[in-house]
Amino acid sequence: MLPLTHVIHMTTIRREQQLPVPGAVLVRMNERVQAGDVLAEAEPAARYYNLDLARALGVSAKEAVQHVRRERGERVDAGDVLAGPAGVTRRTLRAPSAGEVVGLQDGRLIFEGRGSVVALRAAFAGVVVGTDGVQSVTLEATGALVQAVWGNGKQDTGVMRQIASTGGDKLEPEQFDLSLRGAVLLAGMCSDPSALQQAAELSVRGLILGSLAADLVPVARRLSFPVLVTEGFGEIPMNSAAFSLLTTNVGREVTVDGRTGGPYSLQRPEAIIPLPAARQVALPDEVVLINPGVRVRVVQAPHMGAVGVVREIPARAVAYPSGVLARSARVELEGSGPAMIPLANLEILQ
Repeated sequence: MLPLTHVIHMTTIRREQQLPVPGAVLVRMNERVQAGDVLAEAEPAARYYNLDLARALGVSAKEAVQHVRRERGERVDAGDVLAGPAGVTRRTLRAPSAGEVVGLQDGRLIFEGRGSVVALRAAFAGVVVGTDGVQSVTLEATGALVQAVWGNGKQDTGVMRQIASTGGDKLEPEQFDLSLRGAVLLAGMCSDPSALQQAAELSVRGLILGSLAADLVPVARRLSFPVLVTEGFGEIPMNSAAFSLLTTNVGREVTVDGRTGGPYSLQRPEAIIPLPAARQVALPDEVVLINPGVRVRVVQAPHMGAVGVVREIPARAVAYPSGVLARSARVELEGSGPAMIPLANLEILQ
């Protein structure tokens, strides 16, 4: 069974989103939501601090108690003064987070810290089709779907703009101007760190690339916006199937989700483009068998990134000049004709 990557012009997209901790779901079944709408909220569990007043203020424990400035139960914000100033140096003790004083004992101040309310926002425009009422919400939409091989862990939504004429164009700093501010950018290959810096200065909402130089991965992870890579690291043009689908939808709203699930999750980085459908559209297949007529992408040199259609699968293993014997497929590659390629070097595109 070969790996499967979804590059689909029209499908049903169903995704479950979860709060990190139980809270309250704010939407109803069958409710339509827009990207960014709050679906659920939760308040993290309290964290308790045992603060040494004498040490913090640089005075004796007996004297330190006299400098406490907050009453029990009084709410404060992070950085507010809890005690002091005291001593020659006028030292103070400040709140480590938002919260309240809950006790004072043996020269120690007990502080209950509260985190900010966590909001679960809709990743894309869709309809609520499932919820447990406290932590998870499942959204469904019809539209285009492009799965990628890597993302920087961020997610955002914006209108897609194209700055590459082909999937093999290099992203250069000179391509950026103020008209791209707040957009999701469709580009080709990126090996210049200053191009990523330019994108950050323009506050773009996302960047979809064919490939990214390996030494720029740490840079991409630090960016505030999502970066999606469809092919891999190095200088690899975006495959023609993904580039064609994305360019067809330039000017539409696209959700760029560079997040991945845990070790047992099937979630992959992806671009979702909600589109209206005149009829019911099926969910994408999770398993597709390799057969003649199936569209595939090559994932290893010398044809890495090429897209084609399987024409034949020989019954016997094929011998290659390197001496390797491998089960293979004869693939009609776009733009270059037929080639015999090991099955291990292919993935299925749906």
